[in-house]
Amino acid sequence: MKTTMIVLVSVSAAVVIAWANPSPAREPQKPADRSLKPAAAKTEKSKDGNLLPNGNLEVGKVTPVRWQTIDGLSSFWVKDSDPRRGRVLMFDSDVLQSQAYDWWLKIDDGASPLKAPKRIPTTAPKFDTLAGLDGVWFWSHPIPIKKGQKFWLTLDVKGGGILVWLVGYPKKPSVSFGADAGAVQQYFSKRRGTAPPNKRNRKAFIHKYKWRGQMRAGGSKDWKTYSRRNKPFQPTKYTPSVRWVRVLLYPFWPPGKYFVDNVRLVEYDPKIHGEKASAR
Repeated sequence: MKTTMIVLVSVSAAVVIAWANPSPAREPQKPADRSLKPAAAKTEKSKDGNLLPNGNLEVGKVTPVRWQTIDGLSSFWVKDSDPRRGRVLMFDSDVLQSQAYDWWLKIDDGASPLKAPKRIPTTAPKFDTLAGLDGVWFWSHPIPIKKGQKFWLTLDVKGGGILVWLVGYPKKPSVSFGADAGAVQQYFSKRRGTAPPNKRNRKAFIHKYKWRGQMRAGGSKDWKTYSRRNKPFQPTKYTPSVRWVRVLLYPFWPPGKYFVDNVRLVEYDPKIHGEKASAR
């Protein structure tokens, strides 16, 4: 069934209005290839065409490689209940923002997610949790792209609905923990005593990205695969300076657990994926 959804989300006192046309959910399959190639200055592609290294989340020790580190409090790298699926990401947005920020500072200083504190119980209405404020952001490492390229993004999700972003940068972005989270970086600076003086008209945090494309996924208690219907991502269509992209997984409201697996970013093929003129 074709569906058109208008999603109104309140996140960190900002309102996000998103149009999304997810394709019919289908039963996902694990990609056969799980190999990783050495880092290179050009776009890497696995045998199944995935441009996102370790998109199936199977490679790593404590945390999946080529992604930001898990924190052990709101983000986890776990074995799925179905052993055939292997490793997946689990997110818990029912965490107090105050506890998360305090622990994230330690993670940024090198603490192991294996030593994460026990989650402090939350109480209704839970607007003071990550679900009601920051959300639980989780970033891939950046991959290089070329001007004019179009991309098709799919992923498997189990649990409530999440937002997924493909974010574009003119220069290779930092992969340090929370590098793109303005409020978190301001908190880090304040705690470390490195925050600049609060002068008039000072812009506290400057984002490095130049482009963002969004899709919606999830909403089922079972694993399903999601993509944007006939709508490829085109990072350089209106922002030709973009040369790097990252995938952002973004579970938020309602407070609870969300699961993600098999994130695939491939070059767009209109014969396979179809096309819509308004694609962004």
